[in-house]
This record gives sequence, structure tokens and C-alpha cells, in this order.
Amino acid sequence: MILLCQGIGLHQFTHAESIHDKNHRLVYASPCEAVQPTSNLLINLNKQLATVPESQRSQIIEQFWNQITTIQTPVVEKLSKSSSRVIYLWRGAKHNVRLVGGPSNDHEWLTRIPNTDIWFKEVIVQNDFIGSYSFAVDIKNVDGYLSNYCPHLNTELKESRQQRMALRDSFQFDAYNSKRLLDKDINGLRNENILVLDQAPKFINPSQYAKRSLQLKTLNLKSNILNNERKITIYQSIKKQPEQSYITAIFFDGNEYANLLQVPKALDILVEQGKLPPIQAVFIDPIDAKTRPKELTPNTDFSNFFQTEFLPWLDQQIERDAHKTVLLGSSLGGLSSAYIALENPTQISHVVPLSGSFWWQKEKSDEPNGMSRIIRNQALPIKQHWFISANSYETSRAHNELSILNTSPIVANDLKSKGQDVVFKTYTGGHSYAVWQIVVQDALQHFFGQHPKND
Repeated sequence: MILLCQGIGLHQFTHAESIHDKNHRLVYASPCEAVQPTSNLLINLNKQLATVPESQRSQIIEQFWNQITTIQTPVVEKLSKSSSRVIYLWRGAKHNVRLVGGPSNDHEWLTRIPNTDIWFKEVIVQNDFIGSYSFAVDIKNVDGYLSNYCPHLNTELKESRQQRMALRDSFQFDAYNSKRLLDKDINGLRNENILVLDQAPKFINPSQYAKRSLQLKTLNLKSNILNNERKITIYQSIKKQPEQSYITAIFFDGNEYANLLQVPKALDILVEQGKLPPIQAVFIDPIDAKTRPKELTPNTDFSNFFQTEFLPWLDQQIERDAHKTVLLGSSLGGLSSAYIALENPTQISHVVPLSGSFWWQKEKSDEPNGMSRIIRNQALPIKQHWFISANSYETSRAHNELSILNTSPIVANDLKSKGQDVVFKTYTGGHSYAVWQIVVQDALQHFFGQHPKND
């Protein structure tokens, strides 16, 4: 396949024709400059660069970055009452830049403006968008894929999983965005900035409130079934009336929710504002990145751990009302929260799968997906209350693959057909904790706020 990349010329490569230097090392293609900007910001910059002598180009570029320092990134150009163009920018990469997160289901490539240090990606989004993102910069060339000009524009080239995973080693913050969502998660992989457009859902953002004293305790729980030990953090709000019973919210991926998103602080504020009754939250940490998918994919061992070890242990630490116990999780945690809740209907009354990985299939014959097959093959005599969410950019990267966005409403409808109380809601965003922090608050207030929906 032949591609024309501006500033590079005509070249033809196949996936087998990786470029090597004289020492047989993989080398990088020149930065792909095939995509033309459509934003006013960059069109005007290109006009300036085209009208000044070569000796003045560096001054124009420096003035541009000074402007960006002032206005911050991503730059938002409002197009209408409902949509805006968002311009993501990176300065000075040598080989490549990818946008990880943001308004996409994939890792999008940035384009360099020819003969500058300016890399960009433009996206049109709805004005209620909220999302987090990182940049992967100068990703290691693993198997020659990055030696091809504009590989992402060549449909004949297939990026290997090994090459995709290589970007984890090059995550960086946006230097021109002072707003951060996450800073180095438990596995050291996550550096994320945040973008919130003006019509995004309102929520309690803990970072905007003063520091407060919280009732938190951290304990360790050893499992004989799983043969491992994990950290459990428990938060309790203050009771204004001693006779009140607590809501109990149990979170998978506890470190992210307890520490990075500061959910205890957000819940404390909601209780203080009278938007939630007294609540206690329990945060279950994963063992590590390798063990997490094994545990949170529906399986008998983790279900037995939850039912026969975790819940009895928890009931020794706190007073828990089984009719006011919520299980929450995102991604694989959302899949597991649905499965574990169905396995424990007398102990879990409310369920919040946030962007649950309902594309999961235990067997290829599981249709329309693994969780739907589980639901359809059993009676559900006990009514539970569900708040299921999926986000607008959680589509599949290939049209023949299942996605979170298309499987979540199927799972919701299957539960409804079994007599369950189900709310399904979509949010404008990607696969991101930026959205999930909002969904957590929406779901808990839906269940237990001034106008509770459960019966």
C-alpha cells in the first residue's frame, strides 16, 4: 500500500519490510505529517509560518507555546451549543506521540506540523464530555511497526499486542495542563490529566474542598482460598443520629477509589450536605496487575473468597445492613461486581457496574456475551437494584468485536426481563476514572438520596 505523508514523500513498505540500520537495529520512520489541522488555532499558526522568512519561524513557534502556556491545554474551540473541537498538543517528541484516553476507544496518534516541534490531535466532542488522558511519547519500536510511515493510516499493517503494551513505559503528563486526575497508581502505570467541558455532569470534586479529618482504618485480609493477602480500607461517615444504620459501599480496585479519586472525602461531603445518609465504604485492593484479571473475571475461587472469607470478616469489623449493601466496580471490576452480586443476592442489595467488561466470554459460544448467558440461565427470585453505566467512546476497535457500549444495555435488559430493578445510563466520555467518579455519586444518590428509587 502506498501512502503520501507531507514532508516525507512517497514510500512503500509492508509489515515484513521493517527498516533496520547497518547494525540491524530497528529504526523509526520520520514523523508522520499526513493529517492537516482544521482548528482555527493551528490553521492561523500555519498561515503565520508560511508568511515569515525561515529566520523568523522559531520566534513564531516560541510565541505559540507561550500562548499555550497561558491558555492551557487541551485547547477548546466551541463550535455550537452542543459540540466543541478539542486540540491536544505535545511539544518536542523525536519519533511519535500517542494520546492514551481522552475521547477515544483507542490510542490515537498525534501529527507533527512540518518543521516544528508541535504535535497535535483534534477531536470534536459533545459539550458534556469529561475525560482523562496521558501522552505516550517516543514509544519503543518493538517489532518494526513504527518503522513504517504513517502506520496508523495503513490498514494492512497490524499492531502487535507487544507493541501496544510498549507505550506503558512512556506515559507522561501534559506539561501544559495543570489539572491532574491520577498520579502514579498502585502499579506505577497511570499519569493522567483531566478535561471537563462546561456542560459535563456536576459532581463533588474532592480536590476543590479543604482537607478534612476522616474516619479511616486500613487492615490486611489473608485468604486461604486464594492463597494471598490484600489491603482493605474502611471509611465511615459521622452519624448525626445514633439509631441510623449505615449504607455500605464495597469497591473493587480499592486503591484507585480510596486514594487517587478520594472517594471517602467525596462521600463525607455528600453526607455533610445532606445528599446521602450515613455511609461506610470498603475498598478492596487488587493483589497486583497480573493477578487482578484472574480474580475479577467470573470464577468460583474468587466468588468463594468473597462469600466465605471476605463478608464474614467484614461483618466482624463493621455493622452492615445487607439490605443497604452496594457492590461497585469498574471495567473488570464492573464485570465481577455483577457476577458476585448475582452469586450473593441475600448479601448484596445494590449493584453498580461502571463500564463493566461485558464483552467477556468464558467460551466463544457464549452469546450474546458471557454475563448475559449467566443471567439467562438462572432464576433471579430476589430483586436487586442495579445502576449500570457505559460511556460513549467505549466501542470496540474492530467492528466484529464485542464492546462495553453495546453489551451493557443487553445485560441491563436481561436483568430487567428477570424482574430486577435496573437503571441504564450512558455518559459522554471514554474508559476513564474521570467519568466513574461521577457515576459513583450519581448511583448512590439515585439509590439512597432524597428520592430513593429502591423499594
